[in-house]
Amino acid sequence: MEKDALRELTKKSDLRGLLHAGSFLLIYLATVGAALYFFLEQQWVAMVIAAYIHSMFHGFVGMGAAVHELSHGTAFRTKWLNEFFYRLFAFLTWNSHFHFKESHRRHHMNTGFMALDKEITPEPVGITRAQVIGWFTFDWALFKKIMWTDLNHALGNTDVDFFFWCPLLSRKNVKTKKLVSWARTLFVGHAILLGLFIYFQLWILIPTVTFGYFFATFLVHGCEIQQHSGLARDVPDWRVIAYTADFGPLMSFLYWNMNYHVEHHMYAGVPFYNLRRLHKVLEPDMPKPIRGYLRGLKHVLAVKRRQNADPGYRYMPEFPETANPPKMA
Repeated sequence: MEKDALRELTKKSDLRGLLHAGSFLLIYLATVGAALYFFLEQQWVAMVIAAYIHSMFHGFVGMGAAVHELSHGTAFRTKWLNEFFYRLFAFLTWNSHFHFKESHRRHHMNTGFMALDKEITPEPVGITRAQVIGWFTFDWALFKKIMWTDLNHALGNTDVDFFFWCPLLSRKNVKTKKLVSWARTLFVGHAILLGLFIYFQLWILIPTVTFGYFFATFLVHGCEIQQHSGLARDVPDWRVIAYTADFGPLMSFLYWNMNYHVEHHMYAGVPFYNLRRLHKVLEPDMPKPIRGYLRGLKHVLAVKRRQNADPGYRYMPEFPETANPPKMA
């Protein structure tokens, strides 16, 4: 890329950041408010529908979208604004912002090199029926991963990890104390909220605010498996170890444009709201994007089925004639 073009694309905007993060916060409050309203009016069917819609959105507040992008510190020009929303969204989803920032930095440094990148699940790995049922109801696997790790961190055992680092940081690392302190903040903060919900008998706020992140996770999981699933490993070309997809305006909004995942890895300093523009600049040298969220989901599931029969199979994206050949070694 030309330096001037890259300089323009890496410009941060407090307004763009506030519009997106602020709208996420408003949607969160509105869906919780709707569920609470129907609870108070004893309209049980409407309450369940509102709570379910809330949880479908709640998944995007966490590390699958909002927490992920805010960890890069590119959403806002003003640092404290980025940190405010980063910590707020991490709290609302039981995520550790200290851990994720360090973990994700390593993921970007060594993307797809399996001896070094522990955020990517080793493949081939299938999707079980129990997982799918959990995605549409209560995601027990996600609940166990998040809560068990947070609990261990709160008790001072930082050897337990959200991904596969085990441990991410040594116990002597200065960041480890912050990791433990934040985990304790999560439990104390949510315990206070839980106590208030019980005292005022606002029972619907327990599954929406306290545990809303763990229900109806199918939409965000559908996005996450379209990042690196079934692609090459241990090669130095981001174009063949990550996907680029055109999700359309709604899913791109919810996913903070992370469907442009190749572009995000190539230029991690470019704010999420400029990734579509970045894609247009890089398009002659990029794989042809998958068109549509559902089509991309269908593609990944087909790749996984093929891997079940042939564990060594890796999907190779289709490149236009204008593209440089993939660098595989």
